Amino acid sequence: MRIAIVADKKAGHLSQCLGLRGILQSQPREKDVFYLNQNLIALPGFIERALLLLGEKFYFFILKLLNPSLVEFNYDLVICSGSKTAIPAYLLAKSTNAKIIYIGTPKYRIMKKFDGIISTKTDLSKVYKVITTTLPPTKFMPFEKENAINSNSLVLIGGDGSGYDYGEADWYRLAYEFKSVNTTFLNSRRTPKFAWDNLKENKGPNQQFMDLENTPFEKLKEAIDSHANIFVTADSTSMIIEIITRGYFVNVIELRGPIKREHHHDMIENLQAKGLLKIINLSELHKSMPKLHGNVKEFVLQQREDLKQQILALL
Repeated sequence: MRIAIVADKKAGHLSQCLGLRGILQSQPREKDVFYLNQNLIALPGFIERALLLLGEKFYFFILKLLNPSLVEFNYDLVICSGSKTAIPAYLLAKSTNAKIIYIGTPKYRIMKKFDGIISTKTDLSKVYKVITTTLPPTKFMPFEKENAINSNSLVLIGGDGSGYDYGEADWYRLAYEFKSVNTTFLNSRRTPKFAWDNLKENKGPNQQFMDLENTPFEKLKEAIDSHANIFVTADSTSMIIEIITRGYFVNVIELRGPIKREHHHDMIENLQAKGLLKIINLSELHKSMPKLHGNVKEFVLQQREDLKQQILALL
């Protein structure tokens, strides 16, 4: 089976697509990935919405003119995630007579024609062919053997988002509470520059820092495997899921309670109820658990196999 991925600029969306492709079959990571406006021309959102008002067939006609080489490809399945990828991915699928699967919550009427929707939500309309999963796929695979070579902590920090709005005091408190802990910090694209600089300026005697944008995937995976304890700030849905799909238990840090509740919080609480993570605040670091706590790897392996069988049955 030849599988294509249509990707936007969000790393989390691409990670889910790569993860699903990895569950179905082994395929080189870079192979057959179509990036919007790089390998597959798409239109800005406001133009896209205007053309859709005139009709889907007209919009597809425009996209075909912009992407004449699509008919040269031959795929069995197209995977996409992120609303901007949906229509270009559908065009690619129809041009090559491939099946199409979307990962996430559907937003366009055309997604009713998709062969499958993979979602953590259980209340989607029955007009969609939904495969509900507790654990979304990611590019990480469960570890093959235990490899914690030190007792240090890896702390992955995010930023505002998923219902959270942090202040300077929250970031200063984070630096203070971890100052005496042997720690490697890893930032994200949402981490405020002042917060990252403050951590470095007030670092403890045994603390290191990794910048996500300058960290290759293999080095990131090595850092996750080599640290005994893993912490992730509560706003970072993607990083929490990625650590779990690597087979490890996660300590989720609540810097400050969310200002509004979103589906993200239901999902995280559900994962806690299944024994895959523990939500703690900064005054409870002593209550954290090591990454090999529980049966996380066994749960992930079962989830991956269940998802694979459901998709193959659907296709």
